[in-house]
Amino acid sequence: MVLSLGLKPLPRFFESNSPVLKMLAIPAVLLLILVGSALWSGGGVEQRADLTYINRGDVNTLDLNRMSWAQDIRLAYALWEGLYTLDPQTLEPVPGSALPVEISEDKCTYTFRVRPDAKWSNGDPLTVDGFIATWRRQLEYPDEYAGLFHCIAGAKAYQEAFNSADLNVRSTADWSAVGIIKIDARTLRVQLLYPTAYFLSLTAFPSFFPSHEASMEAFKELDPATGRARYDESYTHPPNLVTNGPYLLKEWRFKQKVRVVANPHYWNAASVGLKVIDQIACEDPLAMFLMYQSGAVDWLMQVDSGIAAELLARKDPDLHVFSGFGTYFYSINCQPTFSDGTPNPLADVKVRQALAMSLDKRPVVETVTRTGEATQDTYIPPTIFKDYPSPGGLSLDRDRARQLLAEAGFPGGKGLPRLTLIFNTGSHHGDVAQIASRQWKQELGIEIELQGMELARFRERLNKKEYMIARASWNGDYNDPSTFTDKYRSTSAGNDAGWISKPYDDLLDAAFKEPDAAKRLQILANAEGILNREAPIIPVYGYTTAFLIRPTLKNIPLHPQSLFLYHSIRVESGSKQ
Repeated sequence: MVLSLGLKPLPRFFESNSPVLKMLAIPAVLLLILVGSALWSGGGVEQRADLTYINRGDVNTLDLNRMSWAQDIRLAYALWEGLYTLDPQTLEPVPGSALPVEISEDKCTYTFRVRPDAKWSNGDPLTVDGFIATWRRQLEYPDEYAGLFHCIAGAKAYQEAFNSADLNVRSTADWSAVGIIKIDARTLRVQLLYPTAYFLSLTAFPSFFPSHEASMEAFKELDPATGRARYDESYTHPPNLVTNGPYLLKEWRFKQKVRVVANPHYWNAASVGLKVIDQIACEDPLAMFLMYQSGAVDWLMQVDSGIAAELLARKDPDLHVFSGFGTYFYSINCQPTFSDGTPNPLADVKVRQALAMSLDKRPVVETVTRTGEATQDTYIPPTIFKDYPSPGGLSLDRDRARQLLAEAGFPGGKGLPRLTLIFNTGSHHGDVAQIASRQWKQELGIEIELQGMELARFRERLNKKEYMIARASWNGDYNDPSTFTDKYRSTSAGNDAGWISKPYDDLLDAAFKEPDAAKRLQILANAEGILNREAPIIPVYGYTTAFLIRPTLKNIPLHPQSLFLYHSIRVESGSKQ
């Protein structure tokens, strides 16, 4: 059957005996009609982009100070470029907006020189002022990634003083004492506290990208709650956003799409293959798939696990499944009380350990995800970092779990209040939650209420720690185990569990200062071991990544980090499907 919308026929596997796909068959027809009407409605026909893709839903923010979600970070690599950038295939750091760096013999002083032909998207010359502006803002208004700057001399002390509630302490904040030094308009010197092997990778990460302060100035306002300056988010929307990367932001339609076009002022404009790229906002897994099947999009960066498993079994040539760079887990609120002021039994490590040790994770990967994921008892996937001595975690031991729960004062779950588990809808999180809640009821006698919600509301509750148990995940940002371990520092804005461990923090501090690479990895492993045992999170499985990619698309690396330099992607000549 071919619909009158000009779409491709429904895929033949909708005729399959698969219960998943049988369930989807009727909604599929309706969704195809909706997709068609959405794409072809209106009086005019918009230019088709050279590349159209779906990247895990809508963009959350394009504020460099606030972005932390994968879809935002991926898009940032199209719009900005750091002093260093990533090699399009290996994702190793290579010179970007700066010439090759000069590193001192003691590996603590880095001297960057901005390329003389580097410019902003409005034609202004790029200078070191843009980088200093971002880095200083990260310290003065810290968010999730402010800790990445603490390897720089004086950065942590400046952040703490500037943000102190004590006005006397705040007055001591001295930017000149920070090792971020402007030599001239195009030369930046960075003084590190200790040798930091991954520092160039940090300079290629969005938190270190430059900000065009002049264009942001009109959007500066006073925060009535803090009395400090902040920026209205309108500065991140077109035509206001000024960037320095291969592309500039042309259009951002809320919950519809983002369009970027080639930046004519990019210093390496000759390397930009695709001139127009559209990112479509879609959070419904089936709608995503049908848009790919219809030809409306060329690339899905996230494929529903049920659909991916069926396609994998059929050896669909467009499906690519490869190892990921992160972990799916449950975050446990470890604060003494919940947000409503009631006592939190999950603050007891024995209750958390009981939950972790009673959960059989095999049904999740065998019946829900089904694309080669491995169950995991450790926070950091054990094989992604070379030479990292992965520690053990809390393995399945239900007898011990019941004993721990009894020792905590809740034998058979008696006396334990009903717990809630929150998750964002639109993926398989509800299915995983059903498995976990059923096991915790059967094995421990714990009642779990499941609460699904829209992504924005879920993210808000997770970040504000307004939950008991929450589905969560973490994907590494750079090629070092600290990209995982730093998240759970006691002072980290990313520590959604509210877990505090001085021994853990002390080990991270020791690793930061350790010059010997092997010893440093062992220290980080010892720190992870503490986290694994104290269970502020319950690891479930290590991610795999499933893409659907048109065979006409080239130069898309199937790398565990799932980051892309869009300007290097090419489309083979000939019509797209």
